Amino acid sequence: MKSTFKITLLMFAFIPVLLTGCESLFDKGDVEKTYDGPSVVEFFPLSRTVTLSNTASTSVGIQLIGPQRSSDVAIAYSVDATSTAVAGTHYTITTPSPVTLAANSSTVPVTITLIAGSVPAGQERRLILNLEGADGLAPAENLKRATIFIRP
Repeated sequence: MKSTFKITLLMFAFIPVLLTGCESLFDKGDVEKTYDGPSVVEFFPLSRTVTLSNTASTSVGIQLIGPQRSSDVAIAYSVDATSTAVAGTHYTITTPSPVTLAANSSTVPVTITLIAGSVPAGQERRLILNLEGADGLAPAENLKRATIFIRP
């Protein structure tokens, strides 16, 4: 019984030592919840479903990941050729490319107006946007494509 107690006591005594040693496994960004990589831009959300009967417009945000800029930044995007939604038939983009990310801000919306009755019942159209980035700001590789599913 005494030996079990001693082993348990020793285990609890070494836990703080073990936890202190783990600090070096994480960099400052992990501990302080800050981004410490290169500045990039992303779409958010990456996927959205909209119903024409309930929605007249929708938006996709473009967000700066990294420190804010002291001057305006023009960020380009394009409609992917594989989109099944057709401009002027299913939607119009109210915010043309390039969009302007204002100085000292992190986000800018891309607003899309949907055309009521443009998608037949039981079907769906996809509007796919590709983020091209800006001078000195590349798109984040896994966050550069947004898809909007348009349903009747």
